[in-house]
Amino acid sequence: MPTTTFSPMAIRAAMLLAVASGALACSDATTVHGGRALSLSITTQAQGSVADRAPLADVTVAVGANSLVITKAQLVARRIELAPVNASGCAGVAEAGDDDGSVEDGCAQVEVGPTLLDIPLDASTATSITASVPAGTYRGLEIRIDPISSGNRSSTAFLVAHPEFRNMSVRVEGTFNGKAFVFMAPVDTRIETMFSAPVTVDATSPNVTIAIDIAHWFSDGAGGTLDPSNSSNASRISANIANSLHAFEDDDHDGHDDHNR
Repeated sequence: MPTTTFSPMAIRAAMLLAVASGALACSDATTVHGGRALSLSITTQAQGSVADRAPLADVTVAVGANSLVITKAQLVARRIELAPVNASGCAGVAEAGDDDGSVEDGCAQVEVGPTLLDIPLDASTATSITASVPAGTYRGLEIRIDPISSGNRSSTAFLVAHPEFRNMSVRVEGTFNGKAFVFMAPVDTRIETMFSAPVTVDATSPNVTIAIDIAHWFSDGAGGTLDPSNSSNASRISANIANSLHAFEDDDHDGHDDHNR
Protein backbone atom coordinates (compact mmCIF):
# COMPACT_ATOMS: atom_id res chain seq x y z
CA MET A 1 0.00 0.00 0.00
CA PRO A 2 1.54 3.39 -0.98
CA THR A 3 2.38 5.91 1.70
CA THR A 4 2.08 9.65 1.19
CA THR A 5 4.15 11.78 3.59
CA PHE A 6 3.78 15.54 3.69
CA SER A 7 6.24 18.23 4.71
CA PRO A 8 6.02 19.65 8.27
CA MET A 9 3.49 22.39 9.01
CA ALA A 10 2.19 24.13 12.07
CA ILE A 11 -1.52 24.54 12.46
CA ARG A 12 -2.71 26.27 15.59
CA ALA A 13 -6.37 26.01 16.57
CA ALA A 14 -8.20 27.39 19.62
CA MET A 15 -6.73 30.46 21.31
CA LEU A 16 -5.01 29.88 24.62
CA LEU A 17 -5.80 32.36 27.35
CA ALA A 18 -3.97 33.10 30.59
CA VAL A 19 -4.85 30.90 33.56
CA ALA A 20 -7.00 32.61 36.15
CA SER A 21 -5.53 32.98 39.61
CA GLY A 22 -6.31 30.13 41.97
CA ALA A 23 -6.57 27.51 39.21
CA LEU A 24 -5.91 23.91 40.12
CA ALA A 25 -2.34 22.67 39.74
CA CYS A 26 -1.61 19.69 37.55
CA SER A 27 -0.87 16.30 39.08
CA ASP A 28 0.06 12.98 37.56
CA ALA A 29 -3.30 11.54 36.53
CA THR A 30 -2.44 8.05 37.71
CA THR A 31 -1.15 8.96 41.17
CA VAL A 32 -2.99 12.10 42.25
CA HIS A 33 -3.92 12.01 45.93
CA GLY A 34 -7.68 11.86 46.45
CA GLY A 35 -8.33 11.52 42.71
CA ARG A 36 -11.61 10.40 41.20
CA ALA A 37 -12.19 8.14 38.21
CA LEU A 38 -12.87 9.69 34.80
CA SER A 39 -13.16 7.89 31.48
CA LEU A 40 -12.51 9.44 28.10
CA SER A 41 -14.27 8.03 25.03
CA ILE A 42 -14.20 8.70 21.29
CA THR A 43 -17.02 8.55 18.75
CA THR A 44 -17.56 9.46 15.11
CA GLN A 45 -21.35 9.43 15.39
CA ALA A 46 -23.12 12.40 13.82
CA GLN A 47 -24.18 14.99 16.39
CA GLY A 48 -27.34 17.11 16.39
CA SER A 49 -31.01 16.45 17.04
CA VAL A 50 -32.30 12.96 17.74
CA ALA A 51 -33.75 12.78 14.23
CA ASP A 52 -30.30 13.40 12.75
CA ARG A 53 -28.50 10.74 14.77
CA ALA A 54 -27.98 8.06 12.16
CA PRO A 55 -25.22 5.63 13.19
CA LEU A 56 -22.36 5.05 10.79
CA ALA A 57 -21.99 1.67 9.12
CA ASP A 58 -18.62 2.85 7.84
CA VAL A 59 -17.04 6.19 6.98
CA THR A 60 -17.74 6.77 3.31
CA VAL A 61 -17.79 10.19 1.67
CA ALA A 62 -19.32 10.14 -1.80
CA VAL A 63 -19.65 13.44 -3.69
CA GLY A 64 -20.33 13.44 -7.41
CA ALA A 65 -17.89 11.15 -9.18
CA ASN A 66 -15.57 10.92 -6.14
CA SER A 67 -15.84 8.32 -3.39
CA LEU A 68 -13.59 8.22 -0.32
CA VAL A 69 -13.70 5.37 2.20
CA ILE A 70 -11.83 5.59 5.53
CA THR A 71 -10.87 2.20 6.95
CA LYS A 72 -8.50 3.26 9.75
CA ALA A 73 -7.71 6.55 11.49
CA GLN A 74 -5.34 7.42 14.34
CA LEU A 75 -4.23 10.57 16.16
CA VAL A 76 -1.27 11.21 18.46
CA ALA A 77 -2.27 13.13 21.58
CA ARG A 78 0.79 14.46 23.39
CA ARG A 79 -1.27 15.70 26.33
CA ILE A 80 -4.91 15.68 27.41
CA GLU A 81 -6.11 18.00 30.17
CA LEU A 82 -9.26 19.27 31.88
CA ALA A 83 -9.71 23.01 32.45
CA PRO A 84 -11.28 23.83 35.84
CA VAL A 85 -14.17 26.28 35.98
CA ASN A 86 -12.00 28.95 37.62
CA ALA A 87 -9.43 28.90 34.80
CA SER A 88 -9.88 30.71 31.50
CA GLY A 89 -7.77 28.13 29.66
CA CYS A 90 -4.73 25.88 29.84
CA ALA A 91 -1.44 27.75 29.70
CA GLY A 92 0.39 24.90 27.99
CA VAL A 93 3.49 22.96 29.00
CA ALA A 94 6.83 22.75 27.22
CA GLU A 95 7.58 19.43 25.56
CA ALA A 96 10.43 18.83 27.99
CA GLY A 97 7.92 18.73 30.85
CA ASP A 98 5.89 15.80 29.55
CA ASP A 99 7.58 13.38 31.94
CA ASP A 100 7.07 15.67 34.92
CA GLY A 101 3.68 15.30 36.57
CA SER A 102 4.43 18.23 38.88
CA VAL A 103 4.55 20.82 36.08
CA GLU A 104 1.81 23.37 36.70
CA ASP A 105 -0.25 24.95 33.94
CA GLY A 106 -3.60 25.36 35.69
CA CYS A 107 -5.28 22.20 34.37
CA ALA A 108 -5.79 18.63 35.57
CA GLN A 109 -3.97 16.06 33.50
CA VAL A 110 -6.06 13.23 32.08
CA GLU A 111 -3.10 11.66 30.30
CA VAL A 112 0.62 12.40 30.51
CA GLY A 113 2.88 11.78 27.55
CA PRO A 114 2.03 10.72 23.98
CA THR A 115 -1.08 8.56 23.58
CA LEU A 116 -2.20 6.93 20.35
CA LEU A 117 -5.94 7.40 19.82
CA ASP A 118 -7.61 4.80 17.60
CA ILE A 119 -10.75 6.38 16.18
CA PRO A 120 -13.78 4.07 15.97
CA LEU A 121 -15.26 4.05 12.47
CA ASP A 122 -18.62 2.42 13.25
CA ALA A 123 -21.54 3.40 15.47
CA SER A 124 -19.67 2.63 18.69
CA THR A 125 -18.40 4.94 21.40
CA ALA A 126 -15.04 3.49 22.40
CA THR A 127 -13.51 4.21 25.80
CA SER A 128 -9.85 5.01 25.18
CA ILE A 129 -8.60 6.21 28.57
CA THR A 130 -9.61 5.67 32.20
CA ALA A 131 -7.73 7.98 34.55
CA SER A 132 -7.72 9.44 38.04
CA VAL A 133 -8.09 13.23 38.21
CA PRO A 134 -8.64 15.68 41.08
CA ALA A 135 -12.24 15.90 42.23
CA GLY A 136 -13.79 19.15 41.05
CA THR A 137 -15.82 20.86 38.35
CA TYR A 138 -14.39 21.42 34.88
CA ARG A 139 -15.42 23.71 32.03
CA GLY A 140 -13.60 22.14 29.10
CA LEU A 141 -11.08 19.72 27.67
CA GLU A 142 -7.80 20.52 25.96
CA ILE A 143 -6.01 18.12 23.63
CA ARG A 144 -2.55 18.70 22.21
CA ILE A 145 -2.20 16.91 18.87
CA ASP A 146 1.52 16.94 18.14
CA PRO A 147 4.08 14.92 16.14
CA ILE A 148 6.74 13.10 18.15
CA SER A 149 10.37 13.22 17.08
CA SER A 150 12.55 12.47 20.12
CA GLY A 151 13.09 13.81 23.60
CA ASN A 152 12.03 12.59 27.02
CA ARG A 153 11.33 9.11 28.36
CA SER A 154 7.67 8.95 27.38
CA SER A 155 8.37 10.19 23.84
CA THR A 156 11.13 7.64 23.38
CA ALA A 157 8.92 4.82 24.63
CA PHE A 158 6.11 5.92 22.32
CA LEU A 159 8.37 5.87 19.26
CA VAL A 160 9.69 2.42 20.16
CA ALA A 161 6.10 1.14 20.25
CA HIS A 162 4.94 3.15 17.20
CA PRO A 163 7.94 3.92 14.96
CA GLU A 164 5.67 4.77 12.01
CA PHE A 165 4.55 7.91 13.90
CA ARG A 166 7.99 9.54 14.11
CA ASN A 167 7.44 13.20 13.11
CA MET A 168 3.77 12.43 12.36
CA SER A 169 0.59 12.86 14.41
CA VAL A 170 -2.15 11.71 11.99
CA ARG A 171 -2.47 8.49 10.03
CA VAL A 172 -5.48 7.58 7.86
CA GLU A 173 -5.92 4.52 5.67
CA GLY A 174 -8.59 4.07 3.04
CA THR A 175 -9.42 4.31 -0.64
CA PHE A 176 -10.11 7.26 -2.94
CA ASN A 177 -12.07 6.30 -6.04
CA GLY A 178 -11.07 2.71 -5.39
CA LYS A 179 -7.33 3.42 -5.07
CA ALA A 180 -5.71 2.66 -1.72
CA PHE A 181 -4.01 5.49 0.18
CA VAL A 182 -2.25 6.17 3.46
CA PHE A 183 -2.43 9.81 4.53
CA MET A 184 0.11 10.93 7.15
CA ALA A 185 0.64 14.47 8.38
CA PRO A 186 2.47 16.31 11.21
CA VAL A 187 -0.58 18.20 12.47
CA ASP A 188 0.48 20.38 15.42
CA THR A 189 -2.46 21.95 17.19
CA ARG A 190 -3.84 22.65 20.64
CA ILE A 191 -7.59 22.13 20.65
CA GLU A 192 -9.64 23.55 23.52
CA THR A 193 -13.29 22.53 23.48
CA MET A 194 -15.83 23.78 26.02
CA PHE A 195 -18.50 21.57 27.56
CA SER A 196 -22.12 22.67 27.08
CA ALA A 197 -22.43 22.35 30.87
CA PRO A 198 -19.62 21.97 33.46
CA VAL A 199 -18.56 18.39 34.24
CA THR A 200 -18.24 17.46 37.91
CA VAL A 201 -15.74 14.73 38.75
CA ASP A 202 -16.80 13.06 42.00
CA ALA A 203 -17.78 9.61 43.23
CA THR A 204 -20.10 9.14 40.24
CA SER A 205 -17.17 8.56 37.82
CA PRO A 206 -18.31 10.59 34.79
CA ASN A 207 -17.39 9.97 31.17
CA VAL A 208 -16.33 12.59 28.65
CA THR A 209 -16.72 11.76 24.96
CA ILE A 210 -14.77 13.39 22.14
CA ALA A 211 -16.86 13.51 18.97
CA ILE A 212 -14.75 13.62 15.82
CA ASP A 213 -16.32 14.79 12.57
CA ILE A 214 -14.12 12.50 10.52
CA ALA A 215 -16.25 12.77 7.39
CA HIS A 216 -15.29 16.46 7.26
CA TRP A 217 -11.53 15.77 7.24
CA PHE A 218 -11.38 15.50 3.45
CA SER A 219 -13.94 18.20 2.57
CA ASP A 220 -12.89 21.03 0.27
CA GLY A 221 -15.43 23.35 1.89
CA ALA A 222 -17.40 23.73 -1.32
CA GLY A 223 -19.22 20.40 -1.45
CA GLY A 224 -16.32 18.44 -2.93
CA THR A 225 -13.91 15.80 -1.62
CA LEU A 226 -10.14 16.28 -1.38
CA ASP A 227 -7.84 13.61 -2.78
CA PRO A 228 -5.60 12.60 0.17
CA SER A 229 -2.86 11.39 -2.19
CA ASN A 230 -2.44 14.91 -3.63
CA SER A 231 0.18 16.76 -1.55
CA SER A 232 -1.35 20.14 -2.43
CA ASN A 233 -4.38 19.19 -0.31
CA ALA A 234 -2.33 18.44 2.82
CA SER A 235 -2.67 21.87 4.43
CA ARG A 236 -6.46 21.98 4.01
CA ILE A 237 -6.92 18.41 5.27
CA SER A 238 -4.75 19.13 8.32
CA ALA A 239 -6.78 22.27 9.10
CA ASN A 240 -10.00 20.25 8.84
CA ILE A 241 -8.62 17.69 11.29
CA ALA A 242 -7.69 20.43 13.78
CA ASN A 243 -11.25 21.79 13.69
CA SER A 244 -13.10 18.48 13.88
CA LEU A 245 -13.15 17.72 17.63
CA HIS A 246 -15.89 18.50 20.16
CA ALA A 247 -16.08 17.21 23.76
CA PHE A 248 -19.03 16.79 26.14
CA GLU A 249 -20.26 14.85 29.17
CA ASP A 250 -21.58 11.45 28.11
CA ASP A 251 -22.13 9.32 31.21
CA ASP A 252 -24.28 6.75 29.39
CA HIS A 253 -21.62 6.27 26.66
CA ASP A 254 -24.13 6.70 23.84
CA GLY A 255 -21.96 9.16 21.90
CA HIS A 256 -24.18 12.22 22.52
CA ASP A 257 -24.15 15.16 24.91
CA ASP A 258 -26.05 14.40 28.14
CA HIS A 259 -27.07 18.09 28.32
CA ASN A 260 -28.28 18.43 24.72
CA ARG A 261 -31.13 15.99 24.17
